[in-house]
Amino acid sequence: MLRRLLSWLGSDDDRPADPETRADRLREIGRDPLAHGHDATEDVLAALDDESPLVRTTAAEVLGSVEVYHELVAADPLIECLDDPERSVRLAAAEALTVTTDATVVDDVLPYALADDPGVRAAGAVGLYHALGRITYEFAPAQVEALFDAVAATNEGDAGTEDDELAREYLLSAISRGVATRDLASLDAARTDILVTALDDDAISVSGQAAALLGHVDNETARAGLRKASERHADERVRDAATEALTDGAE
Repeated sequence: MLRRLLSWLGSDDDRPADPETRADRLREIGRDPLAHGHDATEDVLAALDDESPLVRTTAAEVLGSVEVYHELVAADPLIECLDDPERSVRLAAAEALTVTTDATVVDDVLPYALADDPGVRAAGAVGLYHALGRITYEFAPAQVEALFDAVAATNEGDAGTEDDELAREYLLSAISRGVATRDLASLDAARTDILVTALDDDAISVSGQAAALLGHVDNETARAGLRKASERHADERVRDAATEALTDGAE
């Protein structure tokens, strides 16, 4: 039965025509990958190139949900999916990067987070955040500047898109994980303004993070933005976050 399962996944001639059936086969492998062996892992990886978005998405989900795969599978095939034409595939691949323990993955994912295309940028931001989950990594100053510029880019044009909103949230989350406190303290005026603008974002996940990050910025623009938010912001949670950031920054 297993041999038949693997042949269906690996052969264009023998595999089921129905994408849902092919996706189910991948889920079956994912439930016990060690029992299915190395060939099954290769078939899951090969499914990242399937013509069906459902199958590609499922393959990425399986790779990200099975703990053992971070030992067996390089992140490269998942990274290459961050610019897949289908949004579901991009985001599944991005979330699957949570299994990585390889610091070099951050450098490979970063260009996607800085991409001009909003969909690719959002997937890259999600992937960057997840890639930082199990490793210690410190962004270089030039990378810090580029990340803040990417946040600013999400506010250009039709900034209300779902991908732009997602990118803002996860870019700030990645900055929180990977930017050294000293680099935040010396943040320049233009990029401080990016955080001050983010205080007014409709999403608390963005405005709250902006407040926390501004608490580390040692300039009057940051403090003025936090004071205004602590006194006048419509959302009590943001007011509290700004007040806390001012208090922490004063210590």
